Parts: sequence; C-alpha cells; structure tokens
Amino acid sequence: MFVRKIGRDYPGGRVEYVYLVESYRDGARSRQRTVANLGRADVLAPHLDALVRLLRPQLLSPSAPAPAASGPVRVPAALTYGPVAVAQQLWHEVGLDEIVTRVCGAEVAARSFVLVAHRLVHPGSEHALAWWLDESFVPDAQGHRILPVWQARGRVRVADRQLQQWYRTLDALYAAKPQLEAELYARLRDLFGLRVDVVFFDLTSTYFEGHGPRDLARHGHSRDGRPRNRQVLVGVVMASGWPIASYVFEGHRQDRSTVTEVLADIRQRFAVQRVVWVADRGMVSDDTLAAMTAGTDHYLVGLQRRRNPTARAVVQASKGQPRHALPTGGEVCEVTLPTETPVRYLVVWSPERLRYERTLRRQDMRRTRDRLRKLARAVTTGKLRDRTKIGARAGACLAAHHGTRYFAWQLTPAGHFRYGVDRAKLRAERRIEGTYLLQTNEPSLDARGAVAVYKDLQVVERGFRTLKDVLAVRPIYHRTARRVRGHLFVAHLALVVGCALEKALRRAGLTLALDTALAALHPVRLVTLEADGTTTQVVTKPTAHAQAVLKAVGLSRLRPPGECSDGIERCAPEG
Repeated sequence: MFVRKIGRDYPGGRVEYVYLVESYRDGARSRQRTVANLGRADVLAPHLDALVRLLRPQLLSPSAPAPAASGPVRVPAALTYGPVAVAQQLWHEVGLDEIVTRVCGAEVAARSFVLVAHRLVHPGSEHALAWWLDESFVPDAQGHRILPVWQARGRVRVADRQLQQWYRTLDALYAAKPQLEAELYARLRDLFGLRVDVVFFDLTSTYFEGHGPRDLARHGHSRDGRPRNRQVLVGVVMASGWPIASYVFEGHRQDRSTVTEVLADIRQRFAVQRVVWVADRGMVSDDTLAAMTAGTDHYLVGLQRRRNPTARAVVQASKGQPRHALPTGGEVCEVTLPTETPVRYLVVWSPERLRYERTLRRQDMRRTRDRLRKLARAVTTGKLRDRTKIGARAGACLAAHHGTRYFAWQLTPAGHFRYGVDRAKLRAERRIEGTYLLQTNEPSLDARGAVAVYKDLQVVERGFRTLKDVLAVRPIYHRTARRVRGHLFVAHLALVVGCALEKALRRAGLTLALDTALAALHPVRLVTLEADGTTTQVVTKPTAHAQAVLKAVGLSRLRPPGECSDGIERCAPEG
C-alpha cells in the first residue's frame, strides 16, 4: 500500500485529497484500488506525522525510518520495485551480467537487463517498455533509475532515439548469441552442476501481426490457432531444467525436419559425450531417429497413437503382458516387437490422463453433436439444399472438434441428412484413452526410469508456456529476420532467469508457480516521501508470500537504492 495525493479543481480553487491506495494483480495486468480516502491534505497537514507513524506497520518496511516532518508530507512517486529487484538478483547470480559485459560491453549489458526484466516481469513490445519504465524503478549500471523518453509522433509516443537503443541492443545480442549461449552453458555447468546426459528438445510456433520478414515468416501448422497469420518455429534445448540453446526456423517447416540440424549444432558447440535425446511424438521419423543414434547416442521418444501401424501393434502386443506400478500413479508395460529387437516400447496407463482425455472426448462429442444437429435442421427446413455445400458444412462440423473420431454422416438420395456415433471409431478411441506410448533404444533405462525421464519433458513444455504466455512473445511486430531472432533470444534469456527463480522456489520448498511468484512481488514498491525540503525513500512491507520469494532468492530484505551498493541486501539462499 502507499499514499497518493490527488488534486481537484473547484470554482473556489484547487483542493488536494490524500488517499490510501493498494496495488494488486488482475490476471496479467497490474491495477490499483483506493483503500481509504484520508481527507483533505490541508486539513491533514498538522496530523501527517502521527498518521505516517500509525500506517507505518502496513505501509513501510520495518527498517525504514519514518519521516519526522513538521510540514506537509508529499508522495511524488510509488514505483514497482520487488519484481525488478529479484530479476536483478538472479541476473547476477547466473552470471548473465558478467557474461554479457565481457562479450558485448557494459552498455549493452545494462540495456540487456532492462529488456530481459521487462520480458519477464511485464511482457510487451519495445514501445510498451516505456510505460513499464514509467511505473517501475529499473536501475542502470550505476543504480540510477532509467526513465522513458517521450516524444509524440502520431501513434508513437516514445522518442525514436530511445527505441533505437533497444533495437541496437537486440542486434548486439543476436550477433553474439552463439558465444553467449556457450559461455552461459559453461557457467551453469560449473555453478549449478548442469549435466548434459539427457537432453530435451521441443518446438512451438509464434505468429506475426503483419507480413513479417519475407525469408522467415511463413504459413504453417499454427499452434496458436492463427492459420492465417505468418509464423516462425521456436525450438528450445534444455538440460537439467536449464535452457542451453534456442533456435528460430521458418514457419512452414515440419517439426521433424529441424531435429538433425539441432542435434548437429548441439554436438559441435557443447562438446557433449554420450547423450539420450528426448523428444515428443511430433519429432519422430526414420531420419530423426537415425540422427539421434549417431555415435553412441540413444533416444527416448513418444509415439503417435492414431493412424500408426506400429502403435496399433504395440497396443495389441501389450494385452496380457505384466504391468508395473509407477510411483506417481498408473502402470507401465514393456513390449518388444519381433521385427525390432533393439527397440523397446512402453505402454503407459495414467489415471490422471484418462480423466483428462475422457472429459475432452465428451466435450468434443457434445459440441460436434450440437453442430451436426444445427446442420440437419438447416437441411430439413430447406435453408441448405446444395449437396456440395452440405458436404462442406458437414466436414467443417466434424473437423472443428475432432468429430471425425466419433461420428459418421450420410446424405440420402432423397436429400435427408443423417448422422450418428460411429461405434467402431468410438471403441478405438476408448481403447487408447489415458495411455501414451514411448519408444527407446537406451538399455540403461528400465520401464519406470524411462517414464520418469519422459515426464521431465513437461519441464520443456512448461518452459514453452512460460516463453509464450508469461513472457508473451506473441505476436511479433518486427519486420526483419535479425530483429525477430534478437527478440526471441531476449525471451530465451528471460526464460533462463525464470528457470533460476523456479529452482530457487523449489529449493526453498515453495510450490508457487513462476507467474504467481512475480505477482506476489508486484505490490512491493519504492515510495518517495518529501517533507521539510528533504527526500526519503522507503520500501513497502512485503506480504508473507512476497517475503518468502525474496528469501528464496537470497534477499533478506529490500532497501532503497543508495543505502547499499545496489539497493539490495543479500544473504545466502537456504538449502
């Protein structure tokens, strides 16, 4: 909470009122609400000293001195401070400040922190960055606040010279990307014991507003549900829960076509020895499996369950085979097909997955049935008579919610539209509900161990959700391939900082998600008080959750900038 003074103009003159205001999070947005109207500032002036002392337990940190003022106290600023301070702490802890300074220079390193912190704390474009700087305390290398530079130019409100600074920083980061990734990998390996014996790779897509770069932005399979927008593919390689490399591919490429290129790059740049490559079912092809088994490497991949003869053979062979209970619930069965002796297949039954997929199936069937019912009504009433259009509409109804898995339809010679549940298809779907299939040639992994390793792929998938939702890399507005790649590399660095925060939370025994932890820190503000010609800065008292997050990352308490070298008092992280 903090105090705000608001002036109102009346016919008799201007009157200022004092309000007690609280910050809170509404989804991804930061909002404020008035807790109490404390009255007119001129009436409260003789009592402000006592009022500040009364509010101090809720408003200020315990170490902050309450201003003893004989005159009125002004509150000219109350800036967001907690999330930026934590991001700065982790930026230094993983060594990004030192690495970027050594490779790109101190000026680029200082601006890079601003871009990465903005991407992590309050995602937006480089234009939106100015608004974030306006309401947050973001320090430069000397600990001074970085201010936005405003200049109205039509719809653009940010000065071009400041925008160009951010754009040049993107260019510098992208130009140094291979060296930065290699040095960060070495730092994580030495500092946190990063091991590259099991490597995870996955892809996602992110779309453009506008045409995007001609040589990069292409139409393809959109995971964002934006088939009309051009897109790029974004790949991330993770080891021990850390992103060690990221890639940007043309938007029209198939997932499996990127694997060979990524594997060759990882082997060359990071000098990995024997590795087990873990990838989702969308990556599997004969070429990718051959690339994964180069040298002494092995693989663990998912299998497509539908329209896959191998998957049908594995499920059929698993009938009557012994099942082994999994520590996290569910069962696993190991199968070897006669024609593929070096390869082992695992059929995994998951109660949690069964409940989830059964709910989705019922929901899809209900929605598809409603759409088919409307189509049948339109045909019966004569609103739709053309047989070609009826067929196109029926195909659209079935495609919208996976209806082809459950329903069949026909149009009789008399023009009657008939539809119903295809029992054979429904039985086939029920047989695979709650299951997933794995394929591996790694002899050292038993069935339970292989399932545990594959579940770690969820870390990568969660990283993508972080990359796309919390870090909000979509949509992209840049027009050149270099800027797009620089923009996505900033998101990669923000993901590194986010992973550092998640690991710190886990070490401290906290179950907070990344976005929840950042939201808990947002009300921690740096408040400026002015009285009797002197200026004092205080930090609002953290909530219990915010204090737990601060302690987890090694911050005993936040102090205003200038009270110590960087405004932060550090302590050794617990655990």
